[in-house]
Amino acid sequence: MRVLVFGAGAIGSVLGGLLAKAGHDVTLLGRAWHLDAIRRSGLLISGLWGEHRVDRLTIATDPDALSPPAPFDWVLLTVKAHQTASAVEAVARFLGPATLLCAFQNGLGNYETLIRRIDPSKIALGRIIFGAEIEPGRVRVTVCADEVLIGAPDAGVARERLTQLAAALQAGGIPTRVTSTILTALWAKVLYNCALNGLSTLLEVPYGKLLEEPATRRLMQEVIEEAYRVAQAHHMALEPSTAPVYCERLFTRLIPDTAAHRSSMLQDLRRGKLTEIETLNGALVRLAHEAGLEAPVNRLITRLVHEKERFMGLTTGPPSDSA
Repeated sequence: MRVLVFGAGAIGSVLGGLLAKAGHDVTLLGRAWHLDAIRRSGLLISGLWGEHRVDRLTIATDPDALSPPAPFDWVLLTVKAHQTASAVEAVARFLGPATLLCAFQNGLGNYETLIRRIDPSKIALGRIIFGAEIEPGRVRVTVCADEVLIGAPDAGVARERLTQLAAALQAGGIPTRVTSTILTALWAKVLYNCALNGLSTLLEVPYGKLLEEPATRRLMQEVIEEAYRVAQAHHMALEPSTAPVYCERLFTRLIPDTAAHRSSMLQDLRRGKLTEIETLNGALVRLAHEAGLEAPVNRLITRLVHEKERFMGLTTGPPSDSA
């Protein structure tokens, strides 16, 4: 299959690199600081799923360099959530009649942005709950709490297309399966990210450290309780169905399985990039407001992360008064 990874950072490089290792024709489109090193020496993938040197990759740092545009079989969208709107305009030219775009992204609102420009019958969503760290030309898979899930909200996406992509990732060494409840799975990932990413970023600690203090455990619990109230108000079914059961799972399995991981949000700040806080805790605040609710802990975390961005010179202007 011809595969385009649009936004080949840490996660995109793992997905694309292992698909190439499995024999697919993969193009990585991303930032020069990372891809120029791959162009020179290949991509090194290490960590939980073994060590792999991948040389059979096409490299591009500008969509216009992929000329003339030709449809791909699969497009894996792995840009940050705040880049979705601009990415969808650039990626549309690479979609043919049989192309399947699968978005592997954090946060809420990405799908709604995609379907404004792209036929929903061409869009799948992926839930990733493994972590990777990136250096120029190399990525290391550090933690994995669960298998990758792939599904489609729109019934027009044939299940065999999803199964084909899942099987290809599985063959590349990435545990993957198809699900019929991808939106529920993505909300579960949002719960995980909202509980961990902002606090890990503010305190600059790996996830496991957040379990060690009663105060941070309580903050994570309050984030989850607010999120469940928001989901209920918007008639979104969650799994598990109650906040206490989810917190038990978070504290006893999900965080211990990813205890050494530092959030991608923190990694972004350290590379001088804006965070995805608005599509995580910030999105919960907005959804709460729409339902006539308050989400004060999520609002506080959102504001503090924005202040950290401002103090690091990534944004300008006065302190934010809202999420």
